[in-house]
Amino acid sequence: MKRRHRRSEEWRSLVTEWKESGESAIGFASRLGVSTQTLYRWRAILEGGPRTKTTAALAKIVEVRAAKPLTDDRFEVRLTDGRSVGVPVSFDETALARLLRVLEEAS
Repeated sequence: MKRRHRRSEEWRSLVTEWKESGESAIGFASRLGVSTQTLYRWRAILEGGPRTKTTAALAKIVEVRAAKPLTDDRFEVRLTDGRSVGVPVSFDETALARLLRVLEEAS
């Protein structure tokens, strides 16, 4: 089946006809022999440019900031040579003991 190429002026007329008819996009597009996506795309183009998924997604981005600074859930371990290590509270006790042994041996 040969595809028909329509000019912008023809699409302008068809989109206007569709809007004034009250007919569904599926019915109108089917009668024209085009997909509903084509009909919607031409409507968007003629009404000020196509809307992209990216534009729609960006419109939903909202900046969120903490009301107060987050607390630091770490404790500091000072080594005998004056160096210190910040360790999260959830750090495994056995792993901390190994880490301290390695750091003390290195000094």
